Amino acid sequence: MAGAGSGTTPTGGRVGFKKTYPAGSFDSAAVQALLALIKTTLSSAGFNLLVDRADAVDFIRMGSHAATAHDDIPHWAIGFVDGGSVGLLQAYAVYGPNFEDPTAKYSIRTILNSGWLSYPPQDLTIHFACDGVEGWWWLNGTEINANSVSGHEMRFAGAGVTSRRFASDYHQGLASRYGVWNAWGDWYPAYGINNTGTILNGPWMTTWSPLGQGWAFNGKRHPGSPIPKMAVPLFPSRDGALSVSLFGEFNEVLALTDGYALEEVPVPGWIAFTGNESDPPYAVPAPAQFDVL
Repeated sequence: MAGAGSGTTPTGGRVGFKKTYPAGSFDSAAVQALLALIKTTLSSAGFNLLVDRADAVDFIRMGSHAATAHDDIPHWAIGFVDGGSVGLLQAYAVYGPNFEDPTAKYSIRTILNSGWLSYPPQDLTIHFACDGVEGWWWLNGTEINANSVSGHEMRFAGAGVTSRRFASDYHQGLASRYGVWNAWGDWYPAYGINNTGTILNGPWMTTWSPLGQGWAFNGKRHPGSPIPKMAVPLFPSRDGALSVSLFGEFNEVLALTDGYALEEVPVPGWIAFTGNESDPPYAVPAPAQFDVL
């Protein structure tokens, strides 16, 4: 299973933080401050920061440089948008010098919006982790919900993930093999080529797993199942007439059934995220410990 394991290396590696916001405190200013924490964490992990300013960060795997543009080198950006009463974080999968370069191709996905919280507001906990050596990152926001069977509600879930190459997928240019993923079944690679040969910025694909496809997948286990818990890989699949093969399993995401608890360790070096009944539970690689802020 690619991506499993924990710990850091002296030259960069896997780090993360956990921060809880009291009810009503997660506003636009808090979102911008969160981006600053994310930038610090990315730097600690060893990512090369290609754009670094108060409202945006563009970053690429350690050892890669601004001139690098390759299907197999994960390259990301995260930007802050001030919506006045709300703040947003938008994530980019980038193919090119950086997300602002006119020659770059990218897809964009809003991964966090402070307006998505419940009313009346509840305590919100943000987890963020990344690995500059392997090149991935993820963010999860879970809110207290006394009416949920788990006691939580998943509000934000976004990750920069890569897909394992199959032997039949060695042709460059069909699509980048990294993209922005969320727990509800969307995957946005940096670019793809449709059936007419047109290169598309921001193509969208649903994800498929043995448990279902896209938003139809809720990770529910039949109550009579003899298997109490299960973890399976997720797969990016063809959608929207993109001429891409089935890449293989995601390296940094596992789909879970509903037998797991929040922050449980489903396999060594991974952490489980759960929420309400309609929130698909999933797992991602995690650092040995999170900085509690």
